[in-house]
Amino acid sequence: MDLNLREISYFLKIVDFGSLSGAAQALSMNQPTLSRALKRLEDKLGSELFTRHATGMDLTAFGAAFLAHAQVLQADANRTIEDLSMLTGSSKGAARVGIVPSIANYLMPPVVESIFSKTQDIRIQILEASSIRLISEIEMGNIDFAISSAVHAQDNPSISSTDLIREPLRVVCRAGHPILTGQPIHLAELLNHPWIIPEKGNAILLDLQKMFHQAGIEPPVGNISANSGNTLKATVARSNFLTMLPALATLWEEKQGLLCAVPLAVVPPQRQLCIVRRAARPLLPAANLVLARIRRVAASLTQEFDGIVATPPKARG
Repeated sequence: MDLNLREISYFLKIVDFGSLSGAAQALSMNQPTLSRALKRLEDKLGSELFTRHATGMDLTAFGAAFLAHAQVLQADANRTIEDLSMLTGSSKGAARVGIVPSIANYLMPPVVESIFSKTQDIRIQILEASSIRLISEIEMGNIDFAISSAVHAQDNPSISSTDLIREPLRVVCRAGHPILTGQPIHLAELLNHPWIIPEKGNAILLDLQKMFHQAGIEPPVGNISANSGNTLKATVARSNFLTMLPALATLWEEKQGLLCAVPLAVVPPQRQLCIVRRAARPLLPAANLVLARIRRVAASLTQEFDGIVATPPKARG
């Protein structure tokens, strides 16, 4: 079966607009021509992609399944054009990087500064998102690599991951919280206070739950859940809620006296951040340059963690 990239682009445009008329107008072509192109694609695939109705078109189950493949094919085609343009000298190098927000502020600025102090012939696109979304963006070919948790890429043969940095996780509270007595706190005592937790599926939430389960204690359910680190921090800073966050994510707030790490009677977990990428696609020189700088900065960041993870002091009681 010979799939035509133009027909695939037409299919994606129809998905975007939800109608032949809207897609045809956006493509500057007449509707009958677009309809025939869609029919050719459906004949090749052996199934209808859309259900037609009076107000537009909806994807069939087969069409929805094909959509993910079409997006990958188009992304790969666009990337191939970029690659060839670089080889002919008609395009500057480009790197598309994904990163979890909690470490982006510390990792990317020195990386960018290091690169642009030596060359201007590169474009860097940075996407901050959750690990779940970053893995999806890699699968679709929208980014070259990501710095994220690899939990959601496990058992996925199309994704490879390499350890980059291990960052401590900590239970945090506002300055002046009643839990801060100067003594290490048992995990069970944490359940006497309200919690705001990361959204379901978040790697940090999984580590939080694992820490409690290993101690034989049911983890906090959480009165509130949020998918934003800023929301977690702002809520904790204004209330008696507790949460768990990576060490770097709260470093500024701790220096400003807004948040404090709760001293625990156990060593808190650490999260492993990895370089995650599509296994079968080599990185271009621009992406390799950015990745090399990221590795260098990540190595220096480990100094920020000195003294954060230590043998816990003797607990009270």
